[in-house]
Amino acid sequence: MTKKKVVTQSDYLVNILTGAILLSSVYSVQSACAQTKPAVEAPNKVAPNKVAPNKVAPNKVAKIKDSRALELSLMSKARRATADSHYEAACDYLSEVIVANPKNAEAHYLLGLLQGRQGKFNESIDHERKCLKLMPNYASAHSVLGRSLAGRQNYEAAVVELKEAIRLDPRSPISFVNLAAVKGMQGDYKGAIDAYDNAIRVDPNYAQAYLGKALAYGKLKDLKGQLEAARNAVRVAPTSSLAHGRLGFALSQSGDVPGAMAEGLKANLLRVNESWNEFLGMFLTAWASVFLVFAAIFAALFAGSRFKPQEGEIVLKSFFLTFYKDKPGRFVVTDTRIVFVPEAFSAWFGATRVSIQRPQIESINYLSTVGGGTVSILTRDQSVHQFRMPLLVLDPVRSLLVSQGLTAPDPDLKPSEPVASAPDKVETEVADATERNE
Repeated sequence: MTKKKVVTQSDYLVNILTGAILLSSVYSVQSACAQTKPAVEAPNKVAPNKVAPNKVAPNKVAKIKDSRALELSLMSKARRATADSHYEAACDYLSEVIVANPKNAEAHYLLGLLQGRQGKFNESIDHERKCLKLMPNYASAHSVLGRSLAGRQNYEAAVVELKEAIRLDPRSPISFVNLAAVKGMQGDYKGAIDAYDNAIRVDPNYAQAYLGKALAYGKLKDLKGQLEAARNAVRVAPTSSLAHGRLGFALSQSGDVPGAMAEGLKANLLRVNESWNEFLGMFLTAWASVFLVFAAIFAALFAGSRFKPQEGEIVLKSFFLTFYKDKPGRFVVTDTRIVFVPEAFSAWFGATRVSIQRPQIESINYLSTVGGGTVSILTRDQSVHQFRMPLLVLDPVRSLLVSQGLTAPDPDLKPSEPVASAPDKVETEVADATERNE
């Protein structure tokens, strides 16, 4: 007979206490593991991201800082050289900037601007287009690009770029003036005046706009408009020698000789103050003492017509106060040719050089009037080139050309007088040949 074990109340209590102890031990172990695990895993996840940059960053940051500092230094030097008109040095600095950072849009813009000023229009166009690839809405770059395209006689493309510059920055008078210059090159002088007026509306004190407007009115034979624009140029720029020179020229065209002389004298005095050595050298070499009074009127106006002879070419003499197709400039006689060099401002309106080789000259004729005269040169291809000048210039020009064997009938002779008293070049040569044969 099996005996049944009697479970007492004390046995239940013992079992309950034992289970509670076991559960407490398991919970403690799990809790300890949970607290220990993050402490072990955390370094593996966080440490690489925080430690790795500290090992590489110093070199990279140093290189970036050095490159940027060099770039800023070169740009600063370029701007200073530009302000001092040392364009070649400025271009060298900007080229270094572009080598270091081809994506420097400002360097491309400035380099294109300076190259355009030096007449290097192809290079200027290239850099302005590179600038616009980086900054398509850079109004100044569009303006310079338009001016350089005009220098390559691509007038339609130039107008497109200048209008885009005006659209992007309608408060820039420079873009309007550039557009006016291109209009003048196209022969659209009324359109040029409109563009100059827009520039003046933007900046009422912009002297360059008044000067250009005066020249455009002169092309239209509007003496009143030319005189008013020139006076406004002097009003807004009283210390500008070019403004006084332009006003003196306008006064002379309107018949006010005393006023023209007064403005010409002011222009000369201002030019002396601006650059004494340059003015003195030009004055002594280009002006004879007989032209001293007349020089006071036009010295500033014609100062921009510079002439550089070819290799081995000898300049016999040069004369200011000469006009070809109503554009002022310098009449230069060398041992091989005759050259007309327009003054710088007229070149903006399409004035070009005229070079006539001596062997191509068929004949030269002179016509004198009360106030001036004309030298007409007929070439072997039957082209006629007429140069107007005052009598004070015409007389020495004629004397020089005659002394060089480039003769023509004396303009003072009347038609009724015998032609034999003033034989032309061909008749003289025939007579000399006949004498030698006899």
